[in-house]
Amino acid sequence: MALTSTIDSWVQEAADSEIVEDSLLWIQNRLRELGLVENEHRVDEDFFISPRLFVYSVLVTYCVGLASIFIYRYRRRSRLKRELQEAKAQLKYLQEKLLQMDENKREVRIFMDGAFDLMHYGHMNAFRLGRSLGTHLVVGVNSDESITQCKAAPLMKDEERLTMVSACKFVDEVVPGCPYIMNKDYLDYVIEKYRIDYVVHGDDPCIVNGVDVYAESKKAGKYRSIPRTEGVSTTDIVG
Repeated sequence: MALTSTIDSWVQEAADSEIVEDSLLWIQNRLRELGLVENEHRVDEDFFISPRLFVYSVLVTYCVGLASIFIYRYRRRSRLKRELQEAKAQLKYLQEKLLQMDENKREVRIFMDGAFDLMHYGHMNAFRLGRSLGTHLVVGVNSDESITQCKAAPLMKDEERLTMVSACKFVDEVVPGCPYIMNKDYLDYVIEKYRIDYVVHGDDPCIVNGVDVYAESKKAGKYRSIPRTEGVSTTDIVG
C-alpha cells in the first residue's frame, strides 16, 4: 500500500512538471501537423490524454522495455547455455568414438622375405606394397648360405643386404638369417615370435626344386600376394 501511494505521488509530481507539459504540447503540435488534431487545446483543458495518464504510459512503456530486454537476454542466455550443453555432449560423443576407434584399431603385422641382393626400386616398391597391407612390416633377409644352396652366391654379403633393407622407410623390423625356403617349423617360429598376421610375396611363382617356397604359408591361410614390379630385377641388372 505504501509503495502504491509513493508511486502515485511521484506520478502526480511528474505530471505537474514543465517537462510533461512541454512534451504533451509537442505531441499535440505534431498530431495537428498530421491532421489528427483539429483544434488547439491547452494541456489543462480537454486534451487527448491527461498528464497523469501520459506519465503512467511512459512509466509502463519503460517497464515493458526493461522487461523485454530482460526476457531477450534471459532467452539468449538460455539458448547459449543449451547450445553449450549440446556442444559438450557432441564433444563427449566424439571423444568416446575416438577412444572406441583406438580400442578397435589392431596392429596388423606383415612378414616378407627375400635375398634383396643389389637393392633396387623393385624391392622398395615391394616393401611399400607389403606395408600397405598392414601396420607393421617385418622383413626377413635370406642368409648367404641358403641363397647359395638354392640359387647362386649373392653379390652382397649378409651385413650389406641387412643394412640396405633396414634403411628403407617402409621397413619396421629386420630378421637376419632367414632361410630361402621356409619350412613349417620356421614359419611357425616366425609367426609366433614376431606375431605375424600375413606372409607376403610378389605374385610371380617362387619355385625351388619343384617346391613352392610359400606352400606352408598358403596352407596356414597366412599368405597374401602383391603385384611384382615389372622391368627390374637383380638378374637383369647383373646380366
